[in-house]
Amino acid sequence: MATGYSKMVLPFNQVKEKEFLSRPMGCKGVGFSFVRYKSGEGATYVHRHKVQEEVFITLKGTGSIILDGKRISMPEGTIVRVAPRVYRALGNDSNKDVIYMILGAIPPKKFPLGGRTLLGDGIPNRKKIPRWKKQ
Repeated sequence: MATGYSKMVLPFNQVKEKEFLSRPMGCKGVGFSFVRYKSGEGATYVHRHKVQEEVFITLKGTGSIILDGKRISMPEGTIVRVAPRVYRALGNDSNKDVIYMILGAIPPKKFPLGGRTLLGDGIPNRKKIPRWKKQ
């Protein structure tokens, strides 16, 4: 990846059961995937982490997440952050497919660093202002 970035297109209708995208995208510190569950399907076990928190986003449909044994509805647009030690499992209690995006990252030292950037370690250059086209 000599260019410093990578790009791919994955329309929702092409998302399979699990699409782990970090490696294909060349990510070094961010893990992310898309997951599609059909009605009545879901994770076959719960899991937790030592240090990594996760963020679960419902992109399409209405799913469910189980957090330390409590089932929580996740309609489209729901975003849930889960601390590392919480046992979690995603699934689909609805009658239509659901698609989630799952995010995780390697925390930098002394995290959180504050600010309004993804991991709080952004370095702004306020002298470079992008120009956007009006539609």
